[in-house]
Amino acid sequence: MEALLATLLHWLAVNTQFDTNIPHPTVIELSPEALTKEYYSDSLSAIPANGVDHRIQALYSWNDGPSGTIYILSHEYTDTSPHQETGLNNPYFQEQLLHELIHHAQYHSGEYASFECKNQGELQAYRLGGKFLKQQHVSDPLPNRRVLSYIYSRC
Repeated sequence: MEALLATLLHWLAVNTQFDTNIPHPTVIELSPEALTKEYYSDSLSAIPANGVDHRIQALYSWNDGPSGTIYILSHEYTDTSPHQETGLNNPYFQEQLLHELIHHAQYHSGEYASFECKNQGELQAYRLGGKFLKQQHVSDPLPNRRVLSYIYSRC
């Protein structure tokens, strides 16, 4: 995982203005049920009846752990790419991890402090995720990524 984090942070340094010489976050891979529970930890009664919210792929918490924590759907649950890449080599898993690393970089750069609300960071994270997938020559599982980036970035 450390090598993948270093690779994705290098990609981020090349494709943005972020200083990525920052501490690596802790990355915890979870089952769909455990990730749902983590997401709804402040409101367990809101967890869907089946125990899984399939919309949740990953979360970033800057105040968990010594350098922040990324909770992510375990790579074994991530759809395989058209190229059948699996595990940590799956570009879809990598894009989800990159998305949360962007939030990590936003936090460590001080950018989060200037946001009207934390949702504003989603615009950049979604757009860069699409750019990453395009560079990997894989189809985007979110064909409406541009619209979603605006919806999820609203305060």
